[in-house]
Amino acid sequence: MGPNPASTGAWGRIVDPVWEREKLEAWRRLWEDLEIGYLDTDILDVLVEFFLRPGSYSKSSCSGRITVIDAKYPWAKEETMTVFKKHEPVTVEEIRAVLGRPWSTRLWLSVQGPIYHVYTYSLEEARILLEAAREAGFKHSGILVPSEHPLVELRTGIRADILLADGDTVIVGEDEKLQHAVNVANEVLLQAKKRNERLLQALRYRRPARLWEPAVEEARRRGWL
Repeated sequence: MGPNPASTGAWGRIVDPVWEREKLEAWRRLWEDLEIGYLDTDILDVLVEFFLRPGSYSKSSCSGRITVIDAKYPWAKEETMTVFKKHEPVTVEEIRAVLGRPWSTRLWLSVQGPIYHVYTYSLEEARILLEAAREAGFKHSGILVPSEHPLVELRTGIRADILLADGDTVIVGEDEKLQHAVNVANEVLLQAKKRNERLLQALRYRRPARLWEPAVEEARRRGWL
């Protein structure tokens, strides 16, 4: 379903100066983050797809990651420290290096699936994105902030937490156990990242008739249109 024709210009541009300015700022920030290495490059096509929609733009997204956290519980928010982070499969050597450094409480090898935060111009646009997300396996998605321009969070719910060390005891000290923990974490991460491709296809299927022109040129250059 495309945007309301009464609210868009010739190129699918929503006639709202504030929305347009904020979206352009987010668009510029996207490429700045890519240049300095802050952006997860394997979801660039998904992020551009959000921008192609006149009524959407993304912020603070993650393609899925493996971390090692120092915390009593892996879901704890306070007194938690991330001591290792990678958005790609990890190696035994990388995790062994973490285990070779001091920690405070417990070390958890944690895998989290992709997450997207997308601002939408209307509730109808939010509904379309949520429909696409749930079709792609982002079952824990919803409207995070129900404001004039709703903020939508797309989340898979995929997660795995493996205890590496508790107090002074290393749980996976043996090479075989550590290798098994790493293999499981990498397997979960790769399964999670498959949802990104499914989301991309679901969004492309729902492309509006008119697209946001600043993103069209970039998408054509990269062969996505």
